Amino acid sequence: MIDVVTEAVAGRLAERAVTRLGPALIFWSGGALAWLTGNGGWAGLVRLGEQAAELPGLVQLALLAGVLVVVSASALLVARLTRPVLRLLEGYWPRPAGWLRDRLVTRTAARRAALAAELRQLAGPVDSGQASTAQTARYAHCEAALHRLPAERWLLPTPVGNLLRAAEVGPTEKYGVDAVAVWPHLWCVLPEPVRTDLARARVGVDNAVAAVIWGLGFVAFAGWNAWAVPAGLLLAGCAAGWWVPARAASYADLLTAGYDLYRGELYRQLRWPLPDNPDDERRSGRQLTTYLVRGLAGTAPTFVPAPPPTFVPAPPPTDTAAGAT
Repeated sequence: MIDVVTEAVAGRLAERAVTRLGPALIFWSGGALAWLTGNGGWAGLVRLGEQAAELPGLVQLALLAGVLVVVSASALLVARLTRPVLRLLEGYWPRPAGWLRDRLVTRTAARRAALAAELRQLAGPVDSGQASTAQTARYAHCEAALHRLPAERWLLPTPVGNLLRAAEVGPTEKYGVDAVAVWPHLWCVLPEPVRTDLARARVGVDNAVAAVIWGLGFVAFAGWNAWAVPAGLLLAGCAAGWWVPARAASYADLLTAGYDLYRGELYRQLRWPLPDNPDDERRSGRQLTTYLVRGLAGTAPTFVPAPPPTFVPAPPPTDTAAGAT
């Protein structure tokens, strides 16, 4: 997944905003509510507060510090679990689940083939302007669905995995560049607003995956109250089935747009000659990937003149005091 550089920036943004502690506080508040409903409810809470008020001040501070440590540690644990859980949601499953992965990939491949066949069938009426409203809508639906699916050899068993994989392999199919290998170089030439948007989109994906983890973790409170099971599973299911795919789609769209719009800037910064046409670009993209990953020998291609600097040095400060005298 193309997230090595983006994940680092997104992590710093998340830490600055202290966004991890909010879900952790909600989680433990829900756990406390589950405990209270089985231990006297509001009266139990009042009794517990009275007992805490009778404790010495240092003990109260120690309890408060302990609560903060537990909340912070749980937030850190969920943050560490986000990446492996996302990979599971993408469909990178252990070997024992290979049979299920193969079955789902086969089903997705059949669906992809059916969509492609329907798209070809509708292309004639749509291109000629003779398609009905229903046919035009169906054509748009098939085209959008295929956009979220990579080529058959790249298919994964889950929708989240396929839409992220489609964003990863799309530049290879269209431009010849290996998107994963070239991504750190492209990141360096992206404008700051684009990088910020990508980082925020990555944070959105991580937050959605974290909601799945928090929901599954909430099931552990079932020992205090049985309603924790449906509540936790409902949160995890909604996050995995709706929130994660929606956030991943936004992230994938920004990745695709980054390559579509700024690959030319990467060529210029590397002093690489710009391709003349799509076929030439695919050949040039493959060569560029080899150059960045392993290097090239020989006299081809011929480097072009370096582009002008993208920044203007600040003028030296003027000595206003000396000028006044």
